Amino acid sequence: MSKPTGGVPQEELPEAVVAGRHGFQIVWLVPIIAALVALALLYVTFERQGKSIEVTFADASGVDAGKTTIRYRDVVIGTVEEVRLSKDFSHIIVKAQIDENGERLLVGGTSFWIERPRIGPKGISGLTTIVSGAYIAVDPGKLGGSLKRNFQGLADPPDLLKNDKGLHLGLTSVAGTLGLSQGSPLIHKGIRVGQVTSLKLGKPNTGATIQISVKPAYADRIHSHTRFWNSSGVDINAGLQGINVDIASISTILTGAISFDTLGEVGEPAAPGDQFTLFKDKKDANHQYRESRGLHILLRTPRLESVADGDSILYRGASVGRVLSHYLDENGRDVLLRVQIDSRYATLVRENSVFWNASGIHSDLGFTGLHVQVSSLEALIKGAVAFATPDKPGKAAETGALFDLANESKGRWLKWSPLISLPPSERAAP
Repeated sequence: MSKPTGGVPQEELPEAVVAGRHGFQIVWLVPIIAALVALALLYVTFERQGKSIEVTFADASGVDAGKTTIRYRDVVIGTVEEVRLSKDFSHIIVKAQIDENGERLLVGGTSFWIERPRIGPKGISGLTTIVSGAYIAVDPGKLGGSLKRNFQGLADPPDLLKNDKGLHLGLTSVAGTLGLSQGSPLIHKGIRVGQVTSLKLGKPNTGATIQISVKPAYADRIHSHTRFWNSSGVDINAGLQGINVDIASISTILTGAISFDTLGEVGEPAAPGDQFTLFKDKKDANHQYRESRGLHILLRTPRLESVADGDSILYRGASVGRVLSHYLDENGRDVLLRVQIDSRYATLVRENSVFWNASGIHSDLGFTGLHVQVSSLEALIKGAVAFATPDKPGKAAETGALFDLANESKGRWLKWSPLISLPPSERAAP
């Protein structure tokens, strides 16, 4: 038997048992939670850094790494990180970070350009960048597309932004597009209401095609009877009242411009994609409008004498129409004049109306002496055709009616004074 230790018998002491540690200890949660928090912070930081993109420009003057911003609608959505030359030294590559506010804009069709001070056909733009410095502007493509990281930058701002809600119309010009260019203003009553977005040649013998954009606030000014004309440069017209010089503003002389107005009845409102004719000037636009309306008749005469295209048609001395053109009849003996009577005065022409050459001076020697008939000064210089309708008017003349043109009037014709009601006058054409 063992000797007792400390007064206690050794065999009575319990045996030591070493217990193993099994199961999860709560103290382990501390480093795990710390690791998860660190990963979350790293993810948030990475996400907030946004997406990295590269935009290629031919010229990146004014763009500085760490300073130049990227903006959409003047809201900063990113910052330039790096500006470097391409490997072949042919262009500049701008690397930038786009924050989470602008990530949805990084899709196919998105455009980038450097906004800086410019003076050109579109006028003066980008003046605010003189103080704030250049920045890269964005015009987004169709939202919802696949993410894109590499873009080709534009040399100049686009003439038509993709979110432009204006009215887009087409013009066709047979007379050419002298003075016009992409970005030329669209003018209405002296106010810029839109611009030219593109110009290109059409098929042979069809002239040039022009696309324009009208600001939404002015879209209701354009109707089916609206006429467009090239208002670039200086228009000079000589007449009895002297020389009329219509000088466009300095800006339109330099950049070109298109003007428009609605003549007479407004017609149906213009719809997107509608096509119009671009006339060479305002006079041509007004002339075409008048030709398209009113009563068109024919006058027959053995000789043209002093009557010419454009001469006035007079009723009681007032101009109510004009001679449009003339040509030889099929019989080769007579000359036919195409005459247009303004819509408001069409009712004055009846089946029994008479027409005569009112140009120059006519004399008649009879038993009562020498009678000299002198037309107005305008008719004497330019030429004119007059007509009269009997006191008992016949049926209203129809389009295409044929009348003989007398060389001079008879005395009784000048005494006729029928009562014929006229419709209200239309709004005067400009």
